[in-house]
Amino acid sequence: MATPKKPVAKTPKKTASSAPQRGPGRPTGVSSGILDRATVIALAFKLTKTISVADLSIVRVAKELGVTPPLIHYYLGGGGRDGLTSGIMNSFYREVIEQWPPETGDWRHDFEVVADSIYRAYLRYPGVSAYVASHNKYQLVQDVAEDETDYGLLVLEHFMATVRKMGFDGQRTGITAHLLMLFISVYAHATVARRWPGQHTEFLNNKLSELDAKAFPSTTFAMDGLVNLNAAEAFSAGLRLILSGLDAERKLSQISDSPPSTARRPSRRTEESK
Repeated sequence: MATPKKPVAKTPKKTASSAPQRGPGRPTGVSSGILDRATVIALAFKLTKTISVADLSIVRVAKELGVTPPLIHYYLGGGGRDGLTSGIMNSFYREVIEQWPPETGDWRHDFEVVADSIYRAYLRYPGVSAYVASHNKYQLVQDVAEDETDYGLLVLEHFMATVRKMGFDGQRTGITAHLLMLFISVYAHATVARRWPGQHTEFLNNKLSELDAKAFPSTTFAMDGLVNLNAAEAFSAGLRLILSGLDAERKLSQISDSPPSTARRPSRRTEESK
């Protein structure tokens, strides 16, 4: 005789009315205390080592954190994509400021080490480098709260102060600072985009070695120096050329800006009486 089966107690299904209701406030998707704005920005900033800031969306950040996009919007305080971008850029400039080299009093040496420091910061974050090379918004000035520091403006002030030591007037200092920052950012982007000749040595050697030396004498003459050039050497060489030109301009500026001599020139009669 078969043993009768015991009835299995069924768990009652939850209905919309029986489920706990969430009050107003933060969207669901994360336990209390795990996520905040600083965490969101820090994660997004870290992602710029492999992703351009322009391609870094709210959805991508939410996916990386395992939460819903509305939660990211919530912690960005309604700033949305702009808030995310500005937060990333401000984090980048904060790191630049924290690693700003100490001054020595030698204007050329000081600028060389500053330029190298900023260049290497761009290399650490290729996504920031790509963004700066193609976008104007948040390149320097950031959207920050009253109790936050705009590190983009601090970088601008420190950079201007370094260029100002070259001795130019205000107008030429502004122009020079813009051109120098452009050189650093553009060459940094060329570096992360692998545009320097040394990255393509084998290809260039194969192609250029086929050229007729009589038809292309100058290219043949400079070929070895071109095809073996690496990014660091090219950046240093370019910077030296620019600074040498600025040094010559600086000397000319000092001569032209110096006050005229007040000593009286001897008269012709005085010269004849000697």
